[in-house]
Amino acid sequence: MAVRLVTFGGLHVVDDAGELERLLAQRSRAALFIYLAVERRVSRESLAAMFWPESDSENARHALRQSLYHLRRAIGDREWIDSRAHELVVRDDVRADAILFTEALERGDKELAVGLYRGPFLDGVHLVDLKPWENWVDSRRAQFARAFRQACRDLVEGKRAAGDLRGAIEAAEGWAARAPADAEAQHRLIEALAAAGERVEAIRHYELYSRVLEPD
Repeated sequence: MAVRLVTFGGLHVVDDAGELERLLAQRSRAALFIYLAVERRVSRESLAAMFWPESDSENARHALRQSLYHLRRAIGDREWIDSRAHELVVRDDVRADAILFTEALERGDKELAVGLYRGPFLDGVHLVDLKPWENWVDSRRAQFARAFRQACRDLVEGKRAAGDLRGAIEAAEGWAARAPADAEAQHRLIEALAAAGERVEAIRHYELYSRVLEPD
C-alpha cells in the first residue's frame, strides 16, 4: 500500500485504509516526514541543521533515529526510507503530490500538473517554529506557485492558439478558482470568455472581480 502525501491547499496523509492521523499528531515529526517526502534525498547533516539546529551532532542523530522510528510506526511499520552512509532516500511507496506535479511539468503534461495543484503549498498549515523549516516552506510555496502560474498561462494560450476556446475558458476558470487573487488569472478568463463570444458572461465576471477589488 502506498502512502500519499497531499500538500497543495492544505495537508493530508492517506493510505488505502484512509487518513493517517497518527502521523500528523506530532507536529515536528509530521514536518520531518513532509520534508523528506518532498526532497526525496537528504543528508543527515541537512536534517540536523533544519530540525535540531541547537543540538550537537550526537544528540541530533539520536533525535533523527527516534523520529524515523516513530514515523515508521505511524505508517504501519512500512520500510519507507533507504538509509545510506550519509543520507536518507525516500522510497517510491511514499508519493507526494508536489513530486507528481513536478514530474508532470517535466513531461510537458500541464493539464495533469494543473489538476494536481489544489492551492498553495501547505496552505494554512503551521507545524514548527523553526526558521530553516519556515524558509524552506516559503521557498517551495513560491516555487510551486510560479510553476502553476506558468503552466496555466501556457494551457490557456495553447488552447486559444489551437482554436479550442471552450478549453481555454475551462483552463482559465481552473486558474482563477485556485488563485482568486491573481489578477492575470482573472484577466485571462475574461479575455477567453470574450474571444468565445460570451460577452455577457465576460462582463459579469469583470464586474464580480471589480467588486472584489473594491476597498471595504
